[in-house]
Parts: sequence; C-alpha cells; structure tokens
Amino acid sequence: MRTGSEKLEILTSRRIPEVGTVFLARPPGDPVRRFEFVDAVDLGRPRTEKWVVMASTQYGCACSCRICDAGNFGYHGNLDADTILAQIEAAVSLNPETPPQSARMFKVHFARMGEPSLNPAVLEAMRRLAADARFTTFVPSISTVAPACAVSSSFFSELKKLKDEHFKGGRFQLQFSLLSTDKEARDALIPIKKWGFSEISEFGQSWVRPGDRRVTLNFALASEIPFDPAEVGRLFSPEAFLVKITPVNPTRRADRNKLTTVWYEPPPRIAGYEAELKRLGFQVILNASWPQEIEGKASCGQLAEETLRGEAQFG
Repeated sequence: MRTGSEKLEILTSRRIPEVGTVFLARPPGDPVRRFEFVDAVDLGRPRTEKWVVMASTQYGCACSCRICDAGNFGYHGNLDADTILAQIEAAVSLNPETPPQSARMFKVHFARMGEPSLNPAVLEAMRRLAADARFTTFVPSISTVAPACAVSSSFFSELKKLKDEHFKGGRFQLQFSLLSTDKEARDALIPIKKWGFSEISEFGQSWVRPGDRRVTLNFALASEIPFDPAEVGRLFSPEAFLVKITPVNPTRRADRNKLTTVWYEPPPRIAGYEAELKRLGFQVILNASWPQEIEGKASCGQLAEETLRGEAQFG
C-alpha cells in the first residue's frame, strides 16, 4: 500500500512542541476542498513506543458540532481511500529514521476532520493498512458521534466484521463521542440525527469480545454541559464500556457558544464524577488539556479556520 504524492498537496503546517505537527492539505490545485492531518506522539513518549497519525475522512465535516471548528467552512464530500492513506504515507515519509513497523504501536485515529462512519472509504483504507507488511503494529481508532442513517448503519456492521477479522486482542479503539448524558443537551451540541443511548449500548455489548478493548464513551464537559454518572451506570455496562472525560479546549466555535472549559488538573466537579463512576465499576480516563495543544491551536479545524480567514483577509 503506497499512495502517490499526487493525491495530497500540503498548504501549511504548525509545529506543536513535544507533540507533533498539524498539516493543512488539499487535493493538488483544488480551490475549495481542504483537510487536516497530524503526525504526533504522546507527550513524553518516543515515536518508537507510540506513533499517532490523525487522519481526516471528510473535507470539512457534515456534523457541525458546537465545540469543533472542523465544520466551519462547510462540508465538501468524503475523501477517497487513496487520499486517506496519503496522509499516513506523508507522516511516514517525514520520519524516514523510524520505519512504522519499529513502533510498538502505530495508531491511526480516523477522526481529525469529518465523521468517519459517513465515509465507506475508511473501511477500505483500514483493510489496505492491515494488508501492508510495514504496519504490523497498526491499531485503528474510530471516534464517532453515531449518526443514524443507512450509510453509517452499514459502516458499523462492516466495521465489526473488520475488527473481528483483522484486529482481535485489543488492537482496535472505538469511541462514541456523546458529550452529555442529557438528550436535549446532546442534540444541541451535535445537531444531526443520531443513535440513542440504548442503541449505542446495544452495539457496544455486541462489539466487545474476549480480549477486546472496552468501547470508550467520551464526554466533553464544559460547565454548561449536563452530566449524570447515574445515567451512565443505568444505560451502559462497565464490562463493555469505559468513560473518558475531557475539557472543552478553546476553538472559535466553542468560544462563540461559551463552552470553552480548560483544566490541567481535574476540578472538584470532575473529580466527583470520576469517583462516582469508579464506584459504579467504570474505568475512567481524565484527558486533561495539554498546554502545548492550546498554545499551538491544535484542535480539529483550527489550522484550516485560521488559514482560510487569512486568505479571505489578504486574498
């Protein structure tokens, strides 16, 4: 699986100290369609231990969530499999001293810009990576808001088969970005038709097989976003799900909606949620803000947003 450079033209980049580089790219010469990708490591860990590529799956985003800038310049269609893979090839070519198979984990997070379950080409890209001898430690990661439509239903069905065929034994990370336990708040934050909590719970129970990672439930908890640990316990099983709580890092859209909530150590409210969730039997991850990410404006869509505004001003 090698993809020609003709599929991708890098427009600009932003270095995030100790973490990696965010790139803004487009199909060569395209005046409208843009996408971001990221070549990164976990803070404090060498690339040979964990290498992370965050790949876009759509030009813009079809979901337009209230905390994310990825949809700020509209939705202009899905990337094809070659263009998805070109992002990964670009990251590999930027690090010739570290072959991908030398990393203990080569994680590809299919969720930089776009909703992956709305793009069947993501499945093809994962199959091609699984067949490539350079990516023996490849771990796919899908983050989704769980759209409710025929395309995404087919995607999730095929995704389950793909995981069971190629990525057994904990080699797949699936995350549902719920943002809130309150249906009305969730609908306001993610303004598309979505699976309900019961559908996500049922899918997660059928997804997790012996040796698999638990499915992640992600909640981005601004002070205005309601969250009830008891609802998590009522709706989801700690045997099949774990809970990740994140801040709402500053983006143009989060700021405009007064949802930005940065924390580096869990405030009392978040610590209380953690304690109650653990009491209910859940594994809990508190994913605090990184100063480097905030200072570098590295959240999804921020580089595209800033670049497009500069073009509009000076073009």
